[in-house]
Amino acid sequence: MKRLFRGVLIVFEGIDGSGKTTQIQKLVKFLEKKNYPVIVTHEPNHNSPYYQLIKDKVKKHREGTAPEQELEWYILDRKWDLENIILPALKRKQIVLVDRYFLSNVAYQGALKTLSLEYVLKQNDFAIKPDLWVILDVPVSLGQQRLRLREKKKNNDQLELAEYQEKVRENYKKLITMNIGGEVLWIDASINEEELTKILGEKLIIFIDKFIHN
Repeated sequence: MKRLFRGVLIVFEGIDGSGKTTQIQKLVKFLEKKNYPVIVTHEPNHNSPYYQLIKDKVKKHREGTAPEQELEWYILDRKWDLENIILPALKRKQIVLVDRYFLSNVAYQGALKTLSLEYVLKQNDFAIKPDLWVILDVPVSLGQQRLRLREKKKNNDQLELAEYQEKVRENYKKLITMNIGGEVLWIDASINEEELTKILGEKLIIFIDKFIHN
């Protein structure tokens, strides 16, 4: 197993249908085969006590939930994820791949036009900054096409509506010009899935190897 001199935090972001989860699954296998110590987490975390609230009150029945309440639940979920998964793994000097982190929080909450990007970023000051943000960018039309293929029944996730996703994508573009911490890899994720995995794998190896003991 390769030895890192410290843990490395890499976060994957993007609109729904950008391929984050698929690429993370492929990249974990890729890194494990090359003997890198890697684990994965996802926000909101399915094991968090706040996951069900977010699923029921935000994703399905958003009209009755104030943006401030949504933000509080996401922050509590993030604190749980940090305490239980991310920080312990970094302490063990592992590579942590995160499927959504506080940038999602900012981009999605900011799309409501109630809370500013700056305000939501400030509320997430407690969260450790990633070493690398990997932002997978696709046109909303392609993201929606992928979501339709993925969903076996009618999609009722309020966060995945096309008009809302357009605002989220624009927010990601604004956020990479702001002080979000860490390096940013903005990549066209509309290309062939296998080709994208190859490109990401090569770039991750170059980045991670800066943290390997010689």
